[in-house]
Amino acid sequence: MDTLTTHLLTFLAGLILGAGLLYWLMPARRQGSRLIRERDEARNALNQYRDRVDHHFLETADLVNELTQTYRSVHQHLSRGAQSLCSEAGRKKAAAKSLDAAHEPETPLSQPLDYAPKAQGTLSEDFGLQKQAEGPFSPVNTDEETPAAVVEPPRDYADVRDDNDESDRPR
Repeated sequence: MDTLTTHLLTFLAGLILGAGLLYWLMPARRQGSRLIRERDEARNALNQYRDRVDHHFLETADLVNELTQTYRSVHQHLSRGAQSLCSEAGRKKAAAKSLDAAHEPETPLSQPLDYAPKAQGTLSEDFGLQKQAEGPFSPVNTDEETPAAVVEPPRDYADVRDDNDESDRPR
């Protein structure tokens, strides 16, 4: 009976320890569920806000379309009234002051060209840029008034063979 009592006491101690640990860890679990609930509420609020923004801009587009239609109707009404009520001289003055006549270009507009019209070819990437010195040696003086002095690389005498030198010839 001694081992049975030891096992029973160990089981009861583990049960009490487990219940205490569970009780102690429950606030973290409750906090996690609270965060999930807040996240879902924030997501729902964002979706509702997006729906309100969509509705607002759709209604704004409808109102602008109505405004455009109303403006067009008013313009047509004024045009018909001017044609029927005004004299020929009055209509010519009105046509001269028309917004459409004021913005008509004198020359027709064309698309921009991707080439120089005089050269009849495509533009070069370095068009209008000054030439850069190639290689590791660049001009020392960069004044535009005086010509730039180019520094020559040092002569490597080992690469140059003198045909008169007989020490290099095979014997």
